[in-house]
Amino acid sequence: MVRSFVGGLELIVSLLKSKNERVLASVCAAIALIAKDGKRIPCHMLFSISYCSFTEENVAVISDHGVVPMLAKLTNTRNDSLRQSLADAIARCCAYGNNKVTFGTAGAVAPLVKYLKSNDTRVHKTTVRALYQLSMHPENCIIMHEQGVVRLMLDMVESTDEDLQEASAGTIANIRK
Repeated sequence: MVRSFVGGLELIVSLLKSKNERVLASVCAAIALIAKDGKRIPCHMLFSISYCSFTEENVAVISDHGVVPMLAKLTNTRNDSLRQSLADAIARCCAYGNNKVTFGTAGAVAPLVKYLKSNDTRVHKTTVRALYQLSMHPENCIIMHEQGVVRLMLDMVESTDEDLQEASAGTIANIRK
């Protein structure tokens, strides 16, 4: 069963090579769920197991299969549905190991800043969470600042959504440091 599960994770990561944006958005959403540490979620849609407990080891497995550079390669999309799921997957994958650094060196930070210009508030929420995670690495902060993220984050701080406010303020604080 463990071999099947690890094989399933490998298969999910390999689906990031698809050219279909709907498939990519769904795969990114699945990766975000897999990277939700310690949560029990139904996985009957992904595997033949009725419930799974996803942990840091699962993020390690997908990271070993190259999920970070594959996600980073997708960041230049203009599709808001894909942007939302992709930013969520990036935010959740940042929690493991050196992934924050790898996303930065893979070129994912600058395109993510552009997501804040979208009209979709759902894209804003996941993007700000991803940028907050990425801002915990100093080199990523430099890239964000060069891309004008501070002004965009100040707009997000004015949101009525408290999670968005906190993540925006945290990002600005990390850049300031």
